[in-house]
Amino acid sequence: MFPASPAPPVARPRPVRTRMVVLVALIWCVPVVALGMLAFLVLMVALWGAASGESPVAFLLGAAGAVAVGVAVLVALYRAPFLRRMTPAGRIALLGVAVWPFPVVALAYALNG
Repeated sequence: MFPASPAPPVARPRPVRTRMVVLVALIWCVPVVALGMLAFLVLMVALWGAASGESPVAFLLGAAGAVAVGVAVLVALYRAPFLRRMTPAGRIALLGVAVWPFPVVALAYALNG
C-alpha cells in the first residue's frame, strides 16, 4: 500500500491589518458625517417646502438622483480594471480619498452660501 498523500494546503486570504481598517474608518468618517448633515439639510428644506404648501417631490428626486449617480461612479471606480490588483481594503481607502472633497465642499457651500 502506498502511504496517504498529505492534503494540499488550503489557500487562505490574507487577514486585513488592523492599521488598514483604522485608516479606512478614519478616511470615511468625514465624508459620511458630511453626507449625513447634507441629508438632514435636504430633509429640512423638503419639510419647509411641504409646510409652505409646495410639493417637495422634485427637490427630493433631484437629491436622490445625485446620490444614485455618486454611488454608480463609486461602484464603477471600485470595479475598474486598474484597481483589481489592490486589496479590497486598499480600494475602499482609495475610494474614500477620491470621494472626500465632494460632500465636504457641498456642505461648506450649503452652510455658507
